Amino acid sequence: MKSKKLIISLFLILLFYFSFYYLNNLSTNDTAVSYINADDEGPVISNLSPDKCEQFIVAKPDIKINYKDESGIDTSSVKLFVNYKDVTKNCTITDSYIHYLPKNKFKRGSQIIQLEVSDILKNKSKFEWYFTVGTPIYNHYRGLIHSHTSASDGHGSYNDAYYLARDKANLDFFAITEHSNLLDNHLDCTINDASPSLEWNDLIKSRDLFNVKDKFIALNGFEMTYPFKVKDPIGHINVFNSNGFVSSELPNMNLEKFYDLLYEQDDLIGQFNHPCKKFGTFNNFKYSAHGDYVMSLMEVGNGYNKDMSKNIRSHDMYQLALDNGWHLAPTCNQDNHRVDFGIANEFRTVILATDLNKDALYDSLRNMRVYATEDKNIKIDYSINNLPMGSTIKNTSKLNFNISAIDSDENDKIDEIQVISNNGEIIKSKNFNSNLAKLEFTLKSNKNKFYYIKVIQNNDKISVTAPIWIE
Repeated sequence: MKSKKLIISLFLILLFYFSFYYLNNLSTNDTAVSYINADDEGPVISNLSPDKCEQFIVAKPDIKINYKDESGIDTSSVKLFVNYKDVTKNCTITDSYIHYLPKNKFKRGSQIIQLEVSDILKNKSKFEWYFTVGTPIYNHYRGLIHSHTSASDGHGSYNDAYYLARDKANLDFFAITEHSNLLDNHLDCTINDASPSLEWNDLIKSRDLFNVKDKFIALNGFEMTYPFKVKDPIGHINVFNSNGFVSSELPNMNLEKFYDLLYEQDDLIGQFNHPCKKFGTFNNFKYSAHGDYVMSLMEVGNGYNKDMSKNIRSHDMYQLALDNGWHLAPTCNQDNHRVDFGIANEFRTVILATDLNKDALYDSLRNMRVYATEDKNIKIDYSINNLPMGSTIKNTSKLNFNISAIDSDENDKIDEIQVISNNGEIIKSKNFNSNLAKLEFTLKSNKNKFYYIKVIQNNDKISVTAPIWIE
């Protein structure tokens, strides 16, 4: 009886032992299987060369990218695209890196690189970045050139405006442009002498106080304000680089006489403000040779509302003016009247200039190296035959277009690049869904043409460049 109980006890002990061993191994194996199945991410991409956003790169750089994955790399999946061209067959590919040496030199400007790589479990990684070949000729400076304070019909002081623009909005430049007919003693001032106006002279003092060399340029101008609560209003015009100002209330100061007055001065710069039926369309942009000489800019975007639909878009007016023979660059300004200078929304005027100083900025405004944008940090480069936006090209047989648009904000994708010509004809377009976009092509040259760029983003933000004219 005792031996029988002993046998049963031993049997139960062995059963318990083997059951525990089996369950323990089963648990361990399940953990291992779960760990393998948990690898649902693509390879890690690192050590880019040239690096992301790197500048001053030689024309034929070694391109090398490292990657790794705990499950192992499927080398047959590795693909490299340079400016959208598949160059994989010309690459050296291993299980840890890909290397490519271009056969030909890159053109100056942004180069877009795309890499695709999968692990042996078919988990794919995609990575896109850009670098810039050559030394950039122009820097992109962002700011605004239309605003008002309590000195005319806005709110806040001159100091408020420059402080917010410089230290809160982090703009590179900012202009206060009061309505000249609302400044004190405006009828006693001239285009070259505004000494009778204390408000104008206070503006000059504030401007000089906020300038910081190579960091922030405070600018000033005046807005020639023709009445708009009338039938067929003329419009409003900003003027920059003058020592004084004039008022629309001066006798016989019609639009043509105002063009003539500006033409007779040295180095003045004019901007057509918010052209529309409400404020005026400058006699439907009837062409004036004297006006064309001094007017370099037109607002295609105007407003301080965060809801973009409540602001003014004047793309149709821009096209009309260009078709009528005007040579203009587009701008986008907040036209601040509240104490929200620079911070009201993302409207920006971008100037391509060699340096951040008043002379360099005004030179670029005068020569129309400018684009208008509703996005605070998009970067657009546009050239034909290596000449930048705002240029005029003469006596050429072909046109080599080079366009790139880059936005570093992940959610601000570029949807489309359009190339627009006379009468609004879209002569070329390309769709994207990326923060990096590039378009290159060649056309046969046709005289008396112009071409400008429109960049459309996924959130209905629109950017427009100055044209390049062909003569």
